[in-house]
Amino acid sequence: MRFTTLPLFGFAFSLFILARDVSADNVTSLMGTWSSGTQAVTTGIDFFNPITQTFTLPKNAGISYSFTDDGFFEQAKYQFTSNSANNRCFKASLVWQHGTYQVHQNGSITLNPFAPDGYIQVMDPCGAQTVSVYNYAEFELIPQWYNYQDNHPGFMPEGTAAYALELFQFDGQKMPIMWLKNRPPNMLPTQQLFQTILNS
Repeated sequence: MRFTTLPLFGFAFSLFILARDVSADNVTSLMGTWSSGTQAVTTGIDFFNPITQTFTLPKNAGISYSFTDDGFFEQAKYQFTSNSANNRCFKASLVWQHGTYQVHQNGSITLNPFAPDGYIQVMDPCGAQTVSVYNYAEFELIPQWYNYQDNHPGFMPEGTAAYALELFQFDGQKMPIMWLKNRPPNMLPTQQLFQTILNS
């Protein structure tokens, strides 16, 4: 069975999930683009081009999540694994996906990607194939999260404050802290962009 993706840029995805903040401890909404570290990784066209299905390599590794008020999300990740035996033989990956999200009564968040749209690029300088690009879709459970005002964000000038967001992985481990980069969020179109055709 072979899968083919066809562009559906005019296709409007019909499922809209209204998300809301459920924790009184949060000082602001989820809405916006959040980015970790130096904020070199961010969602939007500067990271992934869905027309050419190509990535733009950021200057630094990091993660970025964007959320709308009406239940859509976008995710961008640039991560790498070092090789202690040979520094040249690191492995790196760039991930982009988007879809819908829902905030549940227990405070958890679930991310449901549009399966045909997501992509991952894997770089392995010492592998048989140094660069590979694949379709990618991964459901994500965020069991806990909170945001707060960070009065000392390391990447900003002294005396500058920023909203910070802490997300937890499904196993309870914390993700890197992200800071609010854009509001409204910097995102590609929120509707599903491609369609999966079976047996084509």
